[in-house]
Amino acid sequence: MRVKVLIVLVIVYILAAFAWLTFSLLNYSNTDFELKNDVLKAGLNACTLQVMQQAKNNQLGTTDSVDYFLKQLQIDIAETKLDAFVNQRFNGNYTVSFEQLSPDKKIVQLSISPLSIVGLEDQRSQQRNIWLYQSILLLVLVAAGIFGVYYSVDSIYQLNKRQNNFLLSVTHEFKTPIASIRLMLQTSKHPKVKEEKKAELIENSIENTFRLEELAENMLTAMQIESDKYQYQLFNVNLSEMVEQVVENQSIKGDIIASIQEDIYLLGDGFILRMVVNNLIENAFKYSDNQPIEVSLVRNGENKVLTVKDRGVGVNKEDYKNIFKKFYRVQDEETRTTKGTGLGLFIVSQAVTKHQGKVSVSANKPKGSVFEIMFP
Repeated sequence: MRVKVLIVLVIVYILAAFAWLTFSLLNYSNTDFELKNDVLKAGLNACTLQVMQQAKNNQLGTTDSVDYFLKQLQIDIAETKLDAFVNQRFNGNYTVSFEQLSPDKKIVQLSISPLSIVGLEDQRSQQRNIWLYQSILLLVLVAAGIFGVYYSVDSIYQLNKRQNNFLLSVTHEFKTPIASIRLMLQTSKHPKVKEEKKAELIENSIENTFRLEELAENMLTAMQIESDKYQYQLFNVNLSEMVEQVVENQSIKGDIIASIQEDIYLLGDGFILRMVVNNLIENAFKYSDNQPIEVSLVRNGENKVLTVKDRGVGVNKEDYKNIFKKFYRVQDEETRTTKGTGLGLFIVSQAVTKHQGKVSVSANKPKGSVFEIMFP
């Protein structure tokens, strides 16, 4: 939460800084325009003085029929020479015009060229656009950087949270069967316990060791899959027989309604595929709320489709994209009501992808979830 508040404050600060920078640049463009305009006005005075000097030195020609006045000073000029001199000397920044006072008298007027004013306006507009676009581009880049940092920090935070949940769940998952084994073995040592009861306690202890072995196997397989160290052994697997065996083994946990087509084969790793089916059915039982689950394996064209349905609490749509992530569980471990380490569906997703298949989850009607695996 503190990180998010800090990032929000940084974003507000950066937006304010960019707003101030953009305002300053736009204001500078106005100042630059006014300065250049003042330079043109000062140049107009210089142009006037040079025209007077050139006229005094008789370098602008003469006209006997008309008297010319510039700033109330009579000068001798030829209109064409004066116009050419002003254009060449001052790069077309100024124009010459004549006001006819009488047939033999004209007023010479020097002024800033409208094209120069338009040019300054265009320069200011282009400069403002360039600075504005640069500011927007820089803002977008900084925003992308902030988003990247936020996404990375949030990903790390979520991963740490899932890892903490994983540690809590693993502690619980290992502690419970270990405590049960210890209690049953201690009870079996009591002299008053009958042989039949001792055999039952030992058998239950062995079942709990299977549970421990399954947990350790899931953890080891998940780590190997994630690090790409798991070596897939590909054989032509009878998927129908495998699913039937898993259903038979898992049926001790509850009712399973199975619909399995015969002789469906798949080129894959039998060990990891069995784990996939086991994890899906076990996951369905965890959230089935003691309701029957449905397992089906059918051919759909050239595809083989395995479906596991439950009628339990279901999965929220916002969790669909997360439940296949490592360590992810829908609820926190402190308030959880079901067993699990958050590795089962991760293994399912990774293994199915390695077999070129797709796994998806959807809502069951009227309640529950549907997990579907499609193998090509």
